[in-house]
Amino acid sequence: MTPNDLATLLDEVDHDAWESVQAALARIEWQPHPRVGWLTTHLRATKHEYWTVIAAATATPAPPDDAGLTRLMVWEVEASRALPLASLDAPVEHAGRSFTVAGLLRLNARHTAWHAGQIAALAPSERRA
Repeated sequence: MTPNDLATLLDEVDHDAWESVQAALARIEWQPHPRVGWLTTHLRATKHEYWTVIAAATATPAPPDDAGLTRLMVWEVEASRALPLASLDAPVEHAGRSFTVAGLLRLNARHTAWHAGQIAALAPSERRA
């Protein structure tokens, strides 16, 4: 995969109109389930952590500390596109596991998709009394 391929993958999992974090959050029309707040906070924290590790390994800009989830999702797509192709093979470690930068970005996409599905499941299409 190229940096552009990884950026497209992250853009889809973050922003696709049907199946993404953004789409799942858009389904919430009233008070969200309390777990949604935890999931969005967790996603923001893990994305920030992944990108801090990637930035250190690739000598690229670190994610903004003050960015919330929505802004961080936009930032990561552009940051992915800007990665030098050779940096995708750089070794990184996260949570005691060894990855390449590309592998950690794929983990980021899988992790995001997992939680987007959980958010969608907590946002029923019908309001319950």
